[in-house]
Amino acid sequence: MGKTSRIVGFAVKALLIFVMTVLVVYNAWMLAAKYILRQDRPTFFGYSFAVVTSGSMEPELKINDLIVTKACDTYSVGDVITFFDSDRNEYVTHRIILTADGTYTTKGDANNWQDLFAVPREAVVGKVVASVGGVGGAVLFLQSPAGFFAVLGGGALIWLAADLPSLVKKKERKDEKKNKKNSVGFISLLSARRERVVHRRDFFTLFDGHQRRRAVYSQPLHRFV
Repeated sequence: MGKTSRIVGFAVKALLIFVMTVLVVYNAWMLAAKYILRQDRPTFFGYSFAVVTSGSMEPELKINDLIVTKACDTYSVGDVITFFDSDRNEYVTHRIILTADGTYTTKGDANNWQDLFAVPREAVVGKVVASVGGVGGAVLFLQSPAGFFAVLGGGALIWLAADLPSLVKKKERKDEKKNKKNSVGFISLLSARRERVVHRRDFFTLFDGHQRRRAVYSQPLHRFV
């Protein structure tokens, strides 16, 4: 049981180190790119992340879904792309329905109309390559300074929880060793007291015998006639 708990604890710590390293590096880069480099859409190893805020791409993409986009050299009809709409000053994720002269005509899957403008190639951020449903809010929080420190604090708590059984066992062994040492010391003290009592008894016995011998030797000699 002890060996199994140690293996589980080691596995939890190894996984925690890996996850914490990725999250800390990712959050640190995103915060630096957003607040220092002033990038609107920071990329991480060529990928960027966004949260869906409207239902124009339902049912494929729903509100609060996390989407992962990757910049590509070319885009084709049917690709779902994220691009910057300069008229509305915001990023939009729609599907390409037509390509012509280096521009793209797009449309939301849930819309009955196509977008009224052609998207130039340089406005495209990337193609949606993955999505995770319902985690957008959590990702946005993790990308904030508060989320960064929450990750650090949560990791520390998980590490402590994984290390708690070994700490408890270590304390129990320490207390057991201390109690054993106290028991040995108490027994040694009793033995020493017993020896002193025995030595004192022997002393009085020896002293008493010596006094008796002195009494015998000091008796006056009687002259017998």
